[in-house]
Amino acid sequence: MRGADPVGDEAGVRAWEPDERRALDRAPLIRIAAARSDGSVGRFATIGHVRVGDAELVRSLRGADGAWYRGALRSGRAEIDVGGRRIGVAVTPASEPPGDVDAAFRARYGDDAGVRAMIRPPARDSTLLLRPLGVVD
Repeated sequence: MRGADPVGDEAGVRAWEPDERRALDRAPLIRIAAARSDGSVGRFATIGHVRVGDAELVRSLRGADGAWYRGALRSGRAEIDVGGRRIGVAVTPASEPPGDVDAAFRARYGDDAGVRAMIRPPARDSTLLLRPLGVVD
């Protein structure tokens, strides 16, 4: 569902809490680690993030070659660290139009070489939707 928190279509997915949204707004970068089958998480990677409508989105700079990206797609789960707060998230390929996501990256981060890399392949092809899981602490 484009631009919405599709709560209820996947077990454990919930809406973003207002304080989580504010924390994401304040954090220029977040850390993400793929969930493993044993419940642990992999190594954290620092990444940029954007919002398009209500959708919280990330991209892998290395595209499908990014270790965190491959692990997150495989498990469908990850953990993000937003200013020291850890949030479990469901991870799915995003359906938002790539041009909208590109524009959000430019608006948030400007137009430097890092942003230009994020708005073309392979990063552009690795856009993921993050949806929070579980009960809020």
